Amino acid sequence: MNQIGHLAGATMQCAGQSSSEAGRRAQRCRSCTVRKNALFVGLSPTELDEIAPAVPDIVVPAGETLYDAESRADSLFIIRRGVVKLVNYLPDGSYRIVRLARRTDVLALETLLGEPCDHTAEALTEVEVCRVPIGVVRMVMERQAWLSTRMIHHWHLAVQTAHGWLTRYATGGARQRMARFLADLHDECVSEACPRPCFEVPSRDDVGAILGITKETASRLISDFRRSGLLCKVDARRIEVDRERLEEVAAAEA
Repeated sequence: MNQIGHLAGATMQCAGQSSSEAGRRAQRCRSCTVRKNALFVGLSPTELDEIAPAVPDIVVPAGETLYDAESRADSLFIIRRGVVKLVNYLPDGSYRIVRLARRTDVLALETLLGEPCDHTAEALTEVEVCRVPIGVVRMVMERQAWLSTRMIHHWHLAVQTAHGWLTRYATGGARQRMARFLADLHDECVSEACPRPCFEVPSRDDVGAILGITKETASRLISDFRRSGLLCKVDARRIEVDRERLEEVAAAEA
């Protein structure tokens, strides 16, 4: 058994993991549709079988925390389903959401440098993640040089997303920023099969924390947009939007 196999075996023993659970995890990794866009796209089926027992998949209910800012996580987290908000809490008790992470995103990359976590990661919706121990990641990196490049790729995506948020959600008037945000939520859900999707909007508190406005302003703007026909409610949680008109609002002068 190689190093990764030893590590996986030790993890199984410590956790009291059954062979059936190890087999389930191996099958999960082999059939995973997220893997091609996440960390271990270059691993063979045999190599996947070696690490799978050490990589639990966990479901985190909405509102629960994956990890806290300044903590030292011992794992990376690959999102398989759901949305995670990355939050900075301020001394006055307020908070800002600096990014929403979704399927295939990798969280807590800073732990590879031995640094504490930059943000608090909270489940915005129910989330399913694979928790990959740092030891497994380092073992694979030693054997597979391409994984270092893959890590840089994911870090670059995170930086690009952060820059995009600064450009789109921290400039212009509140009405413009709201229009951009709703248009972006729409675009993330659109597909050929569903050109006008319905989607959930975060709570007014979270919208305010994303756009740098109060929850009262967020609530007022959403009500104004609904009266203007820029959005319509589908049910208690989901809306549809007029994408073209939102773009016009987003491009208008404040």
